[in-house]
Amino acid sequence: MLGIAWPSMRVSLDAPFVGLGVLVAAMTVAQFAASATSGLLRERFGTIVLLLGSVAAAAGGLAIFAIASGWWATILAAAVLGCGLGLLDAAVNTEAALRGDIRFMGALHGAWAIGASLGPPLIGATLVASDSWRPAYVAAAGAFALLGVATYMVRSDLGEVPELEAEASGERSIGRSVVLGCALMFVYVGVELGAGQWTYTRFTADASLSEGLAGLAVFLFWSALAAGRVALAAIGDRVAPARLFDLSVFGALASTLGFWLLPPPVAALLALPFLGATLSVFVPVLLYLTPRRIGTAAAPRAIGYQVAAGMIGGASLPAVVGLLMQSIDVAVLGPCLVTMAAVLAGLHVASTRTLDSRTYVRQLFR
Repeated sequence: MLGIAWPSMRVSLDAPFVGLGVLVAAMTVAQFAASATSGLLRERFGTIVLLLGSVAAAAGGLAIFAIASGWWATILAAAVLGCGLGLLDAAVNTEAALRGDIRFMGALHGAWAIGASLGPPLIGATLVASDSWRPAYVAAAGAFALLGVATYMVRSDLGEVPELEAEASGERSIGRSVVLGCALMFVYVGVELGAGQWTYTRFTADASLSEGLAGLAVFLFWSALAAGRVALAAIGDRVAPARLFDLSVFGALASTLGFWLLPPPVAALLALPFLGATLSVFVPVLLYLTPRRIGTAAAPRAIGYQVAAGMIGGASLPAVVGLLMQSIDVAVLGPCLVTMAAVLAGLHVASTRTLDSRTYVRQLFR
Protein backbone atom coordinates (compact mmCIF):
# COMPACT_ATOMS: atom_id res chain seq x y z
CA MET A 1 0.00 0.00 0.00
CA LEU A 2 2.69 2.47 1.00
CA GLY A 3 4.48 2.67 -2.34
CA ILE A 4 1.26 3.52 -4.20
CA ALA A 5 0.02 5.96 -1.54
CA TRP A 6 3.34 7.79 -1.10
CA PRO A 7 3.07 10.47 -3.85
CA SER A 8 -0.27 11.70 -2.47
CA MET A 9 0.84 11.21 1.13
CA ARG A 10 4.01 13.25 0.58
CA VAL A 11 2.05 16.21 -0.81
CA SER A 12 -0.65 16.20 1.89
CA LEU A 13 1.85 15.89 4.76
CA ASP A 14 4.55 18.12 3.22
CA ALA A 15 7.04 15.29 3.63
CA PRO A 16 10.55 15.27 2.13
CA PHE A 17 11.14 13.44 -1.15
CA VAL A 18 13.32 10.82 0.58
CA GLY A 19 10.67 10.30 3.25
CA LEU A 20 9.52 7.00 1.77
CA GLY A 21 12.94 5.55 2.53
CA VAL A 22 12.67 6.78 6.12
CA LEU A 23 9.25 5.13 6.54
CA VAL A 24 10.42 1.86 5.01
CA ALA A 25 13.50 1.90 7.26
CA ALA A 26 11.40 2.53 10.39
CA MET A 27 9.03 -0.27 9.45
CA THR A 28 11.83 -2.71 8.58
CA VAL A 29 13.79 -2.11 11.79
CA ALA A 30 10.63 -2.55 13.86
CA GLN A 31 9.66 -5.71 11.96
CA PHE A 32 13.11 -7.19 12.43
CA ALA A 33 13.16 -6.52 16.18
CA ALA A 34 9.61 -7.80 16.67
CA SER A 35 10.17 -10.99 14.67
CA ALA A 36 13.43 -11.75 16.47
CA THR A 37 11.76 -11.46 19.89
CA SER A 38 8.49 -13.21 18.99
CA GLY A 39 9.60 -16.59 20.34
CA LEU A 40 10.55 -15.10 23.69
CA LEU A 41 7.25 -13.20 23.90
CA ARG A 42 5.32 -16.36 23.06
CA GLU A 43 7.01 -18.22 25.90
CA ARG A 44 6.26 -15.40 28.33
CA PHE A 45 2.70 -14.42 27.39
CA GLY A 46 1.31 -17.31 25.33
CA THR A 47 0.03 -17.66 21.79
CA ILE A 48 -3.32 -15.88 22.12
CA VAL A 49 -1.89 -12.77 23.78
CA LEU A 50 0.84 -12.61 21.14
CA LEU A 51 -1.65 -12.88 18.28
CA LEU A 52 -4.01 -10.29 19.79
CA GLY A 53 -1.15 -7.91 20.58
CA SER A 54 0.28 -8.14 17.08
CA VAL A 55 -3.10 -7.55 15.45
CA ALA A 56 -3.76 -4.59 17.75
CA ALA A 57 -0.38 -3.04 16.92
CA ALA A 58 -0.96 -3.47 13.19
CA ALA A 59 -4.43 -1.91 13.43
CA GLY A 60 -3.04 0.92 15.56
CA GLY A 61 -0.22 1.68 13.12
CA LEU A 62 -2.62 1.80 10.19
CA ALA A 63 -5.00 4.03 12.16
CA ILE A 64 -2.18 6.46 12.98
CA PHE A 65 -1.38 6.61 9.27
CA ALA A 66 -5.04 7.39 8.53
CA ILE A 67 -5.29 10.31 10.99
CA ALA A 68 -1.73 11.63 10.76
CA SER A 69 -1.66 15.40 10.40
CA GLY A 70 2.11 15.74 10.13
CA TRP A 71 5.13 14.00 8.66
CA TRP A 72 6.58 12.87 11.98
CA ALA A 73 3.38 11.04 12.92
CA THR A 74 3.79 8.75 9.91
CA ILE A 75 7.23 7.67 11.16
CA LEU A 76 5.61 6.60 14.44
CA ALA A 77 2.86 4.88 12.43
CA ALA A 78 5.42 2.97 10.36
CA ALA A 79 7.25 1.78 13.48
CA VAL A 80 4.05 0.65 15.24
CA LEU A 81 2.79 -1.07 12.09
CA GLY A 82 6.19 -2.76 11.65
CA CYS A 83 6.03 -4.13 15.20
CA GLY A 84 2.59 -5.55 14.60
CA LEU A 85 3.41 -7.09 11.24
CA GLY A 86 6.73 -8.52 12.45
CA LEU A 87 5.12 -10.20 15.45
CA LEU A 88 2.18 -11.44 13.40
CA ASP A 89 4.39 -12.85 10.64
CA ALA A 90 6.50 -14.87 13.06
CA ALA A 91 3.61 -15.85 15.34
CA VAL A 92 1.32 -17.15 12.61
CA ASN A 93 4.12 -19.06 10.91
CA THR A 94 5.08 -20.60 14.25
CA GLU A 95 1.53 -21.78 14.97
CA ALA A 96 1.16 -23.13 11.43
CA ALA A 97 4.42 -25.09 11.79
CA LEU A 98 3.51 -26.46 15.20
CA ARG A 99 -0.22 -27.10 14.77
CA GLY A 100 -0.89 -27.46 11.05
CA ASP A 101 0.15 -29.69 8.18
CA ILE A 102 2.05 -28.78 5.03
CA ARG A 103 -1.15 -27.94 3.15
CA PHE A 104 -2.16 -25.44 5.81
CA MET A 105 1.28 -23.83 5.59
CA GLY A 106 0.86 -23.58 1.82
CA ALA A 107 -2.57 -21.98 2.25
CA LEU A 108 -1.12 -19.47 4.71
CA HIS A 109 1.55 -18.32 2.28
CA GLY A 110 -0.86 -18.41 -0.66
CA ALA A 111 -3.11 -16.07 1.31
CA TRP A 112 -0.11 -13.75 1.80
CA ALA A 113 0.42 -13.61 -1.98
CA ILE A 114 -3.25 -12.85 -2.60
CA GLY A 115 -3.33 -10.23 0.15
CA ALA A 116 -0.22 -8.51 -1.19
CA SER A 117 -1.95 -8.11 -4.54
CA LEU A 118 -4.95 -6.32 -2.95
CA GLY A 119 -3.00 -3.36 -1.50
CA PRO A 120 -2.35 -1.40 -4.71
CA PRO A 121 -5.94 -1.60 -6.06
CA LEU A 122 -7.29 -0.63 -2.61
CA ILE A 123 -5.19 2.54 -2.63
CA GLY A 124 -6.05 3.20 -6.27
CA ALA A 125 -9.78 2.83 -5.66
CA THR A 126 -9.80 5.26 -2.73
CA LEU A 127 -7.71 7.80 -4.66
CA VAL A 128 -10.23 7.67 -7.51
CA ALA A 129 -13.27 7.75 -5.23
CA SER A 130 -12.15 10.37 -2.69
CA ASP A 131 -8.87 11.82 -3.99
CA SER A 132 -7.30 10.70 -0.69
CA TRP A 133 -5.20 7.79 0.51
CA ARG A 134 -6.61 7.93 4.05
CA PRO A 135 -9.80 5.85 3.53
CA ALA A 136 -7.66 2.89 2.39
CA TYR A 137 -5.75 2.97 5.69
CA VAL A 138 -9.02 3.24 7.62
CA ALA A 139 -10.30 0.16 5.77
CA ALA A 140 -7.08 -1.77 6.44
CA ALA A 141 -7.13 -0.82 10.12
CA GLY A 142 -10.76 -1.93 10.32
CA ALA A 143 -9.88 -5.26 8.73
CA PHE A 144 -7.20 -5.89 11.36
CA ALA A 145 -9.60 -4.86 14.12
CA LEU A 146 -12.17 -7.37 12.87
CA LEU A 147 -9.43 -10.00 12.72
CA GLY A 148 -8.59 -9.26 16.33
CA VAL A 149 -12.22 -9.65 17.40
CA ALA A 150 -12.49 -12.93 15.50
CA THR A 151 -9.26 -14.22 17.09
CA TYR A 152 -10.54 -13.35 20.56
CA MET A 153 -13.87 -15.10 19.90
CA VAL A 154 -12.19 -18.38 18.88
CA ARG A 155 -9.33 -18.17 21.40
CA SER A 156 -10.43 -21.32 23.23
CA ASP A 157 -10.59 -23.28 19.96
CA LEU A 158 -7.11 -22.11 19.00
CA GLY A 159 -5.73 -23.13 22.38
CA GLU A 160 -7.19 -26.62 22.07
CA VAL A 161 -5.44 -27.45 18.79
CA PRO A 162 -2.66 -29.89 19.71
CA GLU A 163 0.96 -28.94 19.11
CA LEU A 164 3.49 -31.09 17.34
CA GLU A 165 5.56 -33.12 19.80
CA ALA A 166 9.01 -33.36 18.24
CA GLU A 167 12.08 -34.32 20.22
CA ALA A 168 14.99 -31.92 20.41
CA SER A 169 18.27 -32.84 18.80
CA GLY A 170 21.56 -32.08 20.54
CA GLU A 171 22.18 -28.49 21.67
CA ARG A 172 25.06 -28.04 19.26
CA SER A 173 23.01 -29.44 16.39
CA ILE A 174 20.12 -27.10 17.22
CA GLY A 175 22.39 -24.06 17.20
CA ARG A 176 23.89 -24.96 13.85
CA SER A 177 20.48 -25.74 12.34
CA VAL A 178 19.10 -22.38 13.49
CA VAL A 179 22.07 -20.47 12.05
CA LEU A 180 21.81 -22.31 8.73
CA GLY A 181 18.04 -21.77 8.66
CA CYS A 182 18.55 -18.04 9.11
CA ALA A 183 21.20 -18.02 6.37
CA LEU A 184 18.86 -19.91 4.03
CA MET A 185 16.08 -17.40 4.60
CA PHE A 186 18.46 -14.44 4.19
CA VAL A 187 19.71 -15.64 0.79
CA TYR A 188 16.30 -16.87 -0.40
CA VAL A 189 14.66 -13.46 -0.01
CA GLY A 190 17.59 -11.96 -1.91
CA VAL A 191 16.91 -14.30 -4.83
CA GLU A 192 13.15 -13.71 -4.79
CA LEU A 193 13.26 -9.92 -4.56
CA GLY A 194 16.34 -9.64 -6.76
CA ALA A 195 14.46 -11.39 -9.56
CA GLY A 196 11.13 -9.68 -8.88
CA GLN A 197 12.43 -6.13 -8.50
CA TRP A 198 15.21 -5.96 -11.09
CA THR A 199 14.02 -8.09 -14.03
CA TYR A 200 12.04 -5.28 -15.64
CA THR A 201 15.02 -2.92 -15.50
CA ARG A 202 17.41 -5.59 -16.73
CA PHE A 203 15.42 -6.25 -19.94
CA THR A 204 14.30 -2.68 -20.70
CA ALA A 205 17.45 -0.72 -19.89
CA ASP A 206 19.36 -2.26 -22.79
CA ALA A 207 16.27 -2.77 -24.98
CA SER A 208 16.55 -6.56 -24.81
CA LEU A 209 12.76 -6.69 -24.60
CA SER A 210 9.89 -4.28 -25.02
CA GLU A 211 8.35 -2.76 -21.91
CA GLY A 212 5.23 -4.85 -22.49
CA LEU A 213 7.10 -8.16 -22.59
CA ALA A 214 9.29 -7.25 -19.62
CA GLY A 215 6.20 -6.33 -17.62
CA LEU A 216 4.54 -9.60 -18.63
CA ALA A 217 7.62 -11.53 -17.46
CA VAL A 218 7.48 -9.93 -14.00
CA PHE A 219 3.73 -10.60 -13.80
CA LEU A 220 4.31 -14.26 -14.70
CA PHE A 221 7.04 -14.55 -12.05
CA TRP A 222 4.81 -13.35 -9.22
CA SER A 223 1.83 -15.29 -10.57
CA ALA A 224 3.88 -18.51 -10.60
CA LEU A 225 5.01 -17.81 -7.03
CA ALA A 226 1.39 -17.43 -5.89
CA ALA A 227 0.17 -20.41 -7.95
CA GLY A 228 2.86 -22.67 -6.49
CA ARG A 229 1.72 -21.86 -2.97
CA VAL A 230 -1.92 -22.48 -3.87
CA ALA A 231 -0.86 -25.83 -5.35
CA LEU A 232 1.02 -26.61 -2.12
CA ALA A 233 -2.21 -25.96 -0.21
CA ALA A 234 -4.19 -28.22 -2.56
CA ILE A 235 -1.89 -31.20 -3.13
CA GLY A 236 1.21 -30.54 -1.02
CA ASP A 237 0.76 -33.68 1.07
CA ARG A 238 1.41 -35.94 -1.93
CA VAL A 239 5.17 -35.29 -1.84
CA ALA A 240 7.36 -35.48 1.26
CA PRO A 241 8.36 -31.98 2.46
CA ALA A 242 12.09 -32.76 2.33
CA ARG A 243 11.75 -33.76 -1.32
CA LEU A 244 9.83 -30.55 -2.06
CA PHE A 245 12.63 -28.58 -0.45
CA ASP A 246 15.23 -30.33 -2.61
CA LEU A 247 13.18 -29.58 -5.74
CA SER A 248 12.80 -25.94 -4.72
CA VAL A 249 16.49 -25.33 -4.06
CA PHE A 250 17.95 -27.14 -7.05
CA GLY A 251 15.11 -26.02 -9.33
CA ALA A 252 15.94 -22.43 -8.40
CA LEU A 253 19.59 -23.00 -9.31
CA ALA A 254 18.63 -24.45 -12.70
CA SER A 255 16.17 -21.61 -13.32
CA THR A 256 18.69 -18.87 -12.57
CA LEU A 257 21.19 -20.53 -14.92
CA GLY A 258 18.53 -20.48 -17.62
CA PHE A 259 17.72 -16.86 -16.87
CA TRP A 260 21.39 -15.95 -17.32
CA LEU A 261 22.29 -18.06 -20.37
CA LEU A 262 19.13 -18.29 -22.48
CA PRO A 263 18.10 -15.66 -25.07
CA PRO A 264 16.17 -12.78 -23.43
CA PRO A 265 12.66 -13.78 -24.61
CA VAL A 266 13.11 -17.36 -23.38
CA ALA A 267 14.79 -16.25 -20.16
CA ALA A 268 12.00 -13.80 -19.39
CA LEU A 269 8.97 -15.84 -20.39
CA LEU A 270 10.14 -19.34 -19.47
CA ALA A 271 13.06 -19.38 -17.02
CA LEU A 272 11.75 -16.53 -14.86
CA PRO A 273 8.25 -18.01 -14.28
CA PHE A 274 9.87 -21.37 -13.60
CA LEU A 275 12.03 -19.66 -11.00
CA GLY A 276 8.89 -18.24 -9.38
CA ALA A 277 7.31 -21.69 -9.29
CA THR A 278 10.35 -23.35 -7.73
CA LEU A 279 10.75 -20.59 -5.14
CA SER A 280 7.07 -20.71 -4.19
CA VAL A 281 7.36 -23.62 -1.76
CA PHE A 282 10.70 -22.66 -0.20
CA VAL A 283 9.54 -20.56 2.75
CA PRO A 284 6.48 -22.61 3.77
CA VAL A 285 8.44 -25.86 3.61
CA LEU A 286 11.46 -24.44 5.46
CA LEU A 287 9.27 -23.18 8.30
CA TYR A 288 7.26 -26.41 8.36
CA LEU A 289 10.43 -28.49 8.66
CA THR A 290 12.02 -26.32 11.36
CA PRO A 291 10.29 -27.84 14.44
CA ARG A 292 10.63 -31.31 12.94
CA ARG A 293 14.38 -30.83 12.72
CA ILE A 294 15.20 -29.05 15.98
CA GLY A 295 12.29 -30.00 18.22
CA THR A 296 9.12 -28.27 19.35
CA ALA A 297 10.65 -26.34 22.26
CA ALA A 298 13.28 -24.55 20.20
CA ALA A 299 11.08 -23.88 17.15
CA PRO A 300 9.26 -20.63 18.14
CA ARG A 301 12.47 -18.68 18.68
CA ALA A 302 14.11 -20.25 15.63
CA ILE A 303 11.21 -19.34 13.35
CA GLY A 304 11.26 -15.77 14.68
CA TYR A 305 14.97 -15.53 13.91
CA GLN A 306 14.42 -16.93 10.41
CA VAL A 307 11.67 -14.43 9.61
CA ALA A 308 13.90 -11.60 10.86
CA ALA A 309 16.82 -12.86 8.76
CA GLY A 310 14.60 -12.83 5.69
CA MET A 311 13.74 -9.19 6.30
CA ILE A 312 17.42 -8.25 6.47
CA GLY A 313 18.12 -10.22 3.29
CA GLY A 314 15.27 -8.47 1.51
CA ALA A 315 16.55 -5.07 2.58
CA SER A 316 20.22 -5.65 1.67
CA LEU A 317 20.78 -8.14 -1.14
CA PRO A 318 18.54 -6.54 -3.81
CA ALA A 319 20.22 -3.20 -3.02
CA VAL A 320 23.64 -4.78 -3.62
CA VAL A 321 22.40 -6.26 -6.89
CA GLY A 322 21.15 -2.83 -7.95
CA LEU A 323 24.52 -1.25 -7.22
CA LEU A 324 26.29 -3.90 -9.30
CA MET A 325 23.85 -3.40 -12.18
CA GLN A 326 24.48 0.34 -12.05
CA SER A 327 28.27 0.12 -11.83
CA ILE A 328 28.89 -2.81 -14.23
CA ASP A 329 25.98 -3.60 -16.53
CA VAL A 330 22.31 -4.50 -16.19
CA ALA A 331 23.09 -7.98 -17.57
CA VAL A 332 24.97 -8.75 -14.34
CA LEU A 333 21.58 -9.59 -12.80
CA GLY A 334 21.87 -13.13 -14.24
CA PRO A 335 25.24 -13.95 -12.63
CA CYS A 336 24.06 -12.36 -9.36
CA LEU A 337 20.99 -14.60 -9.23
CA VAL A 338 23.05 -17.68 -10.10
CA THR A 339 25.55 -16.85 -7.36
CA MET A 340 22.84 -16.43 -4.73
CA ALA A 341 21.08 -19.63 -5.88
CA ALA A 342 24.38 -21.54 -5.69
CA VAL A 343 24.97 -20.26 -2.16
CA LEU A 344 21.41 -21.30 -1.32
CA ALA A 345 22.10 -24.81 -2.61
CA GLY A 346 25.34 -25.00 -0.62
CA LEU A 347 23.58 -23.94 2.57
CA HIS A 348 20.87 -26.51 1.95
CA VAL A 349 23.41 -29.30 1.56
CA ALA A 350 25.16 -28.14 4.74
CA SER A 351 21.85 -28.03 6.64
CA THR A 352 20.99 -31.62 5.74
CA ARG A 353 24.35 -32.74 7.11
CA THR A 354 23.42 -31.38 10.54
CA LEU A 355 20.64 -33.97 10.71
CA ASP A 356 21.29 -37.50 11.78
CA SER A 357 20.63 -40.01 9.00
CA ARG A 358 17.45 -41.37 10.58
CA THR A 359 15.89 -37.91 10.86
CA TYR A 360 16.65 -37.02 7.25
CA VAL A 361 15.40 -40.32 5.86
CA ARG A 362 12.20 -40.00 7.92
CA GLN A 363 11.58 -36.51 6.50
CA LEU A 364 12.43 -37.66 2.98
CA PHE A 365 10.15 -40.66 2.86
CA ARG A 366 7.82 -40.09 5.85
